[in-house]
Amino acid sequence: MARGLQHYGVVGADTAGGDLTQTDAFQAVPVVLTGTADAIPIYGQSTNFIINTGSADACTLPLPVAGTDDNLTVAVWSATAFAHTVTLPSAKLAAGVALKTIATFAAFAGAGVLLRAWNGTWQVIGSTGATLS
Repeated sequence: MARGLQHYGVVGADTAGGDLTQTDAFQAVPVVLTGTADAIPIYGQSTNFIINTGSADACTLPLPVAGTDDNLTVAVWSATAFAHTVTLPSAKLAAGVALKTIATFAAFAGAGVLLRAWNGTWQVIGSTGATLS
């Protein structure tokens, strides 16, 4: 089932509130990533992530499932001055050029990306201080 406003009731993974946070990551409470090799979970209660580590974090992000994850939105931003990376298993970052595999953040707080799943790719909706390769 594609994501989006589909249900009514209390907030949870399968409700209107849960659907809203899955389609607009900034509506969710941020999850703070503190490791050096964080795996970003896209099926939790939040898809809003802040990297807050004392060194570069080499994050991994799974590919979205075409049809099932369409419209899922993920936000990943840095709160520290390190060159963090977000790496996909294959070249599925779409930003109007050839598909890319890695988003590398500039070593400044505030660098990051906003991604939306569509047809098995992560569409880059917005980025600040991020280089795709």
